[in-house]
Amino acid sequence: MAADAEDLEHTAAAYRAAEHMYGTLGSPLYATLCREGAKDPEVLALSAEGLDAASPVHLFTSAHFLLLGGAKHPLARFFATLVAEPAPPDEAWPDFRAFCLEYRDELRQLIASKPVQMTYAYRCRTLLPPMCIVADEAGEPLNIVELGCSAGALLMFDKYAYELREGEHIGDRASPIHLKGELHGGPALRIPLIGSRTGLDLNVIDPNREEDRRWMIATCYPELLDDQRQLNDAMDFVAASDIAFHEGDALTILPGVLAATPDPVCVYHSACLFYWNEEQKDELERQLREASMGRVIHRISVETTSEANRWLEGRNEAMGEAGNEAQATGEIILTRYRDGKAEPEWLAASTPDFGTMWWKD
Repeated sequence: MAADAEDLEHTAAAYRAAEHMYGTLGSPLYATLCREGAKDPEVLALSAEGLDAASPVHLFTSAHFLLLGGAKHPLARFFATLVAEPAPPDEAWPDFRAFCLEYRDELRQLIASKPVQMTYAYRCRTLLPPMCIVADEAGEPLNIVELGCSAGALLMFDKYAYELREGEHIGDRASPIHLKGELHGGPALRIPLIGSRTGLDLNVIDPNREEDRRWMIATCYPELLDDQRQLNDAMDFVAASDIAFHEGDALTILPGVLAATPDPVCVYHSACLFYWNEEQKDELERQLREASMGRVIHRISVETTSEANRWLEGRNEAMGEAGNEAQATGEIILTRYRDGKAEPEWLAASTPDFGTMWWKD
C-alpha cells in the first residue's frame, strides 16, 4: 500500500528524531542517512512500507543484510562490517539512495516480512542487578522466561563476565564476553543459579542458520564491531544451550508457559514493549496477575521511558537536540505479582546504551 502524506511526515519525523540518537550511540553513518533520508520522499515512502515504519532502522538493517549477503554495490564501502577503512559517512547518501532504488523489490520483501530484532549482549548489564534481587528473594535455581528473546543473548546472561563497579569482577573471567559499565548504587552483585530458560518471540532466531546470524549482525550498527563480536559469541552460547524457544505471539503463548514453569520464576523483557500497543501491554499485565494466583511471579522490565518512546516515534524531536547525550532514556522496574495483585517498584534509570545505571538509592 502506497504511503500517504501523513505516513510520509510521520516517517520523516522519525528519521529526524533518530539522527541524534544514532550519532550518540556510535553510528555516524546511520545519523547521516537519517539526516538526508528525512528529506527524500522516495526513500521515506519505501521505509513507510515496513513493519516498523516509525523507525528508519528497519530499512537500514535490510540494506545491511543484503550487503552482508554479497550484494554488489558502491554502498558497501561505507560499512565497517565490509571494509577495513570505511569511506566518510557524510558521502554515503547518494550511494544509499541509489541502492534503495536498485534493490527496491528485495528491500520491500525484507521490511514487510522480517521484524527488526536488534539485541546486544551488553543489555545484560542492566539485567544482572535486578536479577540478583529476584534470586535473593525468590530462591534458586531461578527459572527465567524472556519476552521478545530475539537471538537469546540475554537468556545466557549468567555465562558472561561483568565489571559494573570499578575493580569488582563478577562472573567467569574466562568468558569471551566481558561487559563493563557503571552502576551507581544498587544491590550486591553475583551470578544467580539458573534453572530452565524459555524464550518467546514472533520470529525465533536459530543461531545454527547462517541467514539468521546474518540478520542479527545486520541489525547491529555497522561501526560497532566489538558489539557484533559479542553477539556472535552470545549466539555460540545459545547454540550450545537447552533454551526452550516458542515462536508466536507472546500473549498467546505465555499463559501456558507460566503454567508449565515451576517456581521460582522470573519473566523479563528488554527494549521490547516499545513495539506493543497499550491494549497489548494491559493484556500482559492481566495475564501476569492471573498467573500469580497462589504463587509469586517476578517481572523485570528494562524499557525506554514514555518520553523516550515519543522521541523514537518522531513525536518528541526536542529530546534529540544536542546536549542530551547522557540523558536517562531507560528505566528498570521490578514488579512482584502475588495472588492476583501487582507490586511495581522503580529501581533505576539507564542511558540509551544500557551502560550507566543510577539506582534509586
